[in-house]
Amino acid sequence: MRPTRLLLALVALLGTACATTPARDVSASPAPSAAVAQPRAFLWEVTRPGAPDKPLYLTGSVHLGRPGQFVFPPSMESALERSQALVVELDPDKAPPQQTQQLVMRLGLFSPPDTLSAHLSPETRALLPEALQRMGLPAPAVERMRPWLVSITLSVLEMQKAGYSEAGGIDRLLLTRSRGGKRIVELETLEGQMHMLAGFPEELQDLMLREQLKNSEMTEVSMAQVATAWEGGNPDVLAKVLFTQKDDPVYKPFYEALFFARNRQMADKLAALVDEPETHFAVVGAGHLVGEGGLLDLMARKGFQVRQLPRE
Repeated sequence: MRPTRLLLALVALLGTACATTPARDVSASPAPSAAVAQPRAFLWEVTRPGAPDKPLYLTGSVHLGRPGQFVFPPSMESALERSQALVVELDPDKAPPQQTQQLVMRLGLFSPPDTLSAHLSPETRALLPEALQRMGLPAPAVERMRPWLVSITLSVLEMQKAGYSEAGGIDRLLLTRSRGGKRIVELETLEGQMHMLAGFPEELQDLMLREQLKNSEMTEVSMAQVATAWEGGNPDVLAKVLFTQKDDPVYKPFYEALFFARNRQMADKLAALVDEPETHFAVVGAGHLVGEGGLLDLMARKGFQVRQLPRE
């Protein structure tokens, strides 16, 4: 992939939290009774009280997918048709490749003679060779990378090996459908996301990589669980998959930086879009919507009416 696409895929995969936290098997969790009575889409209508005819539509993305995996339900097709603007975390075709390469070199690589090995714990260092061999990567290929970049690089390669790609992700599908016919609005910047990842303390970066190496076989399982929750319109199930360790003091900085701080910023921007003349259809990583401190919760706290829509 071109450098821009690779970096966006790396950042996108972190948005599912599969790269760093072991999956919790929730396949046996009972579906909500309301979902049985009336199948729901992973789609919400956000309106100000007294203004039901001025909605903002909000859905979550699984950023990587297999070809043809995701089919939009009729209600999502209708909401997209009624919208004049598509809101995304990032437009993957906007960042110039040269700028992306410069960001990678500045934020993701060590300056010679510094190396990755010098910054890893003995346990993490011992786990790395097997993963590199499995992915067909020679050790020198990652020796200049910082631990966070190695972690998500291996995650993306693992997903590509299983048949997933950015082209099959929900936000990419929506962008392809909307390009040329709708205004594209970005909530974040590539530089901002890269700075967030590079800003993790070194101990946390080492932990991220170690968890990825220990649980790489669960990455595809996690992605499948996230996709199933999306297809079933089950935000509670998704929250159980993604946030099992959010109260663990070790992981709290990870969740705060990757999800909650960004959620608060996104909520402010989405709130402002509700009052614009255009109707906006917003898609962000599905993990940003769900649970306490997610966008659905934050928008309701701001006084908006938040209603999940049926599939039909």
